[in-house]
Amino acid sequence: MSILERPSANARDRFLQAAASQTASRPRAWLLRILLAGFGALAWLVAMLLVLGIRPDWNDLPMPGLATTIVTLLAAALLASVIGLARGRSMVGNTTEALSIVAGVTPILLLLLVTVVDARGPSTLANLAPMPHAWPCGLLVVLVALPLLGIGRFVLRGLVLSRPGLAGACLGLAAATWAHLLLRVHCPIGGPGHAVLGHLLPLLPLMALGAWAARRR
Repeated sequence: MSILERPSANARDRFLQAAASQTASRPRAWLLRILLAGFGALAWLVAMLLVLGIRPDWNDLPMPGLATTIVTLLAAALLASVIGLARGRSMVGNTTEALSIVAGVTPILLLLLVTVVDARGPSTLANLAPMPHAWPCGLLVVLVALPLLGIGRFVLRGLVLSRPGLAGACLGLAAATWAHLLLRVHCPIGGPGHAVLGHLLPLLPLMALGAWAARRR
């Protein structure tokens, strides 16, 4: 059949039937999902902060280091959330460049934050051996982040993404960084070793989990 010929009636019927089987999105459905996700994530973080509590040495912390840590983690979490959830101009997710830069560069910047810029943690306590005290914080990061990752998947549910793995990795990074921020408000243990092992390292399995989950239909 020539490309100039009209498709057969049978082919047209199959095409129309396939199109009709796709559920149409309601007007402003994307905005509604974003608002619900934002309120849900905020409620979860506030609830976890109330359960865990604020670190006892909060008022004694050095303000420059504390401000640097909080602002950097907040900016990184917001950036990863926005880039991972954005639909982009073509409505199939953000660009490969934007997703790759956020997923690749943000963990390096956070590593520099906890090891060079603010190596004390920050904390007023003496540095403790990192390994024995890191795994409880790492477990808390994962437990706090998993519902946030689920909220991100709720926003992307039903969408056909052109780069699902990268988008999911950004969502995992965002969830881990929000949890990292919460743990820095709660955890009084200082030192770069504890910060890397207990607060930062869990982002790697969470990014992998996000990439895997986003590829599933």
